[in-house]
Amino acid sequence: MLQFFYKKLNQYKTFIFNASLIVFSLLSLAGALVLSYKHIDYKNKVYQNWKSDLFELTKKSTKNLDNLLLQVTQPADQFAQEITHGLIAKTDMDKKLKSIIKNNDLVYGGTVTYSPFGFDPKKRLHSSYMYKHFSSPEPIYLDLAQEYDYTKDEYDWYTVPMKEGNRWGEPYWDEAGETYMITYSSVFYTEKEQQQGKKLVPNGVITLDISLKKMKNIVENLDIGPNGFGALVTQKGNYLYHPVYEYVQNGKNIKDIAIEKNDSDRFILAKKAAQQASGVINHISTTSGEASWLIYAPVKSSGWSLQNTFIKKDIPIDVDVLRKKIIGILLLSIISIISFASLFLKERTPKRIGYLSAFTSLILIISIGILWDLALSYRNSEHKGGLKISDRATLASEIKNYQKQNADKELADLIEIPTGLYIDTMKFISSNDIAIAGKIWQIYPQNFPEKYSKLPYIAKSRNFKLSDPEKHIQNGKEVRLWRFQTEIREKIDYSRYPLEVEHLSIKLQPALPDGIVVLVPDIASYRLTTAALRPGIDKSVFIPGWKVTNSFFKLKKPTENMVFGIERNFDQDPFPGLYFEIGIKRIFLDAFFSNMMPLIVVSIILFLVALMPTNVDISRVLAICVSVFFVVVFAHLDIRKNISIDRIFYLEYFYFVTYFAILVVPINAFRASLNIRSRFYEYQNGLIPKAIYWPSILGVFCIITAWKFY
Repeated sequence: MLQFFYKKLNQYKTFIFNASLIVFSLLSLAGALVLSYKHIDYKNKVYQNWKSDLFELTKKSTKNLDNLLLQVTQPADQFAQEITHGLIAKTDMDKKLKSIIKNNDLVYGGTVTYSPFGFDPKKRLHSSYMYKHFSSPEPIYLDLAQEYDYTKDEYDWYTVPMKEGNRWGEPYWDEAGETYMITYSSVFYTEKEQQQGKKLVPNGVITLDISLKKMKNIVENLDIGPNGFGALVTQKGNYLYHPVYEYVQNGKNIKDIAIEKNDSDRFILAKKAAQQASGVINHISTTSGEASWLIYAPVKSSGWSLQNTFIKKDIPIDVDVLRKKIIGILLLSIISIISFASLFLKERTPKRIGYLSAFTSLILIISIGILWDLALSYRNSEHKGGLKISDRATLASEIKNYQKQNADKELADLIEIPTGLYIDTMKFISSNDIAIAGKIWQIYPQNFPEKYSKLPYIAKSRNFKLSDPEKHIQNGKEVRLWRFQTEIREKIDYSRYPLEVEHLSIKLQPALPDGIVVLVPDIASYRLTTAALRPGIDKSVFIPGWKVTNSFFKLKKPTENMVFGIERNFDQDPFPGLYFEIGIKRIFLDAFFSNMMPLIVVSIILFLVALMPTNVDISRVLAICVSVFFVVVFAHLDIRKNISIDRIFYLEYFYFVTYFAILVVPINAFRASLNIRSRFYEYQNGLIPKAIYWPSILGVFCIITAWKFY
């Protein structure tokens, strides 16, 4: 009877245990699903809002581009109308053309071109061409009729509009102007007697040209946000602008690049551009290699298509929120999976317990790997404060606001010096000191006062050295270029070692700060300024053990609470200082193999010791434990010697767990030698400590990792 009662009680306990596991597992799964939904919903909302904003920004940019192009099309159309209606004498046409070209910053050149014998019955061709040249303050005249026969089909700036009407042409190399350009052609007409009576027929074209250099400046000055870069194509898909300027110079079509890069998205884009459509494509940028949105919209007045690429990685999003949600999802999923797996342990045989132990260990290893990836990928390491400058529009807006404040207070204008930085060498010379070398350049205005210094300086550096400057004049401004080398000191947060994600901050300033001369980033000198593309960092730059992830300029309010003996106007707010930020993160595999391998090997040895029979001489067990203890201690001390930190770092917790394991493993040998009985150690010949060894160690590692990076 008593035996029957114990049997029923055990069955009841088993039922309660299994039911508890099921409820616990289902609750954990439900929690993981709820958190997953919230995570996905939050991320989708953030991305959707940004996508909508960037789409509207792209459409706004096309309208701005339309307005700019009207400055070309309107005078050309008006000129053509005047000729059509006889409102201008032929002798005044060249003066009119010269005036348009001289007074219009967008226009490079233009023509008054007649059809054969349209200008003079005795003269077959007439085409007055004028264009700007740096060697002359006035537009230069050229008789195109003497240069080539523009009525041939290859000269579509004339032949196509004469058949189809006013239009923008395709980009081409202009032999007369010796530059790449795009031409707008406006047709003028004359009356001719035909069978049906008098009818207006095309008699020639007024053309106005925009050089593609000017088009480059136009697109780069459009406000397309700090995280994108633009491209502009004609309705036929020919590039008018692309950050990889060789596409324009080589006359590349969007379909050509699609074939070269094996980019199916560009084929779709070519079709959409021809249809004057707008939309968004999820895209892997062949320029940057990053996951992006490719947003396109038509420039309606010209039939062109503006295509902006926005790198998703650079979209501002609260990565701390995302990381915490994912860690919560992961931990609840671990609990749910292991609880479900435990239900299969109906019979407590060594084989089944071993399978559960191995499965649990595998889940924990995968979880630790996921947590490591989260620690590296979802970490906002940017220095707080300041304005990130990745495009001309943001910089211009900041300068305009500051200059307005000065004007309101009737203060003197600042002297802005565009400054660029190019780093081709980086190296850690100690845990917090970095040696850098490269080039600095500055552009000084023609009227730069002689009393101010023409030297840059990197603040908070030592051993700063500049070469003699290379000087040249460009567009009336003096460009100075120096090679430099220096050492900067940066506080690296080694508490995350070996999962550090950091930003190095380089402050650029005049050698003699005076509050009047201020440095601003020379955005125009960088082909691509999107942070993920590492502008200002040579592609060959590498830091052993680290990866350079991004770079960008930032303007930050000065933190110094002194004026360094220079008298300044109390009413004048100091202009933000110029910083060049470089994102770096630890190459995990390198640190893993150099620092984790000793711990892994020691843990395996300790496990093998735990598997040894209890009748083994205790002195042998202690000898092994003491040996591995010294291996761990020396590895620990070696890390401490190489990094500078005054508190416990992440990997150090792994060493503490290993020290504890070294102390615990010999306990069974001591127990056996002293003949102390223990159901925990003696059940199934020590099955329990052997089965929980790896899940315990890995479980503690997982909990520490989740706590440290939550």
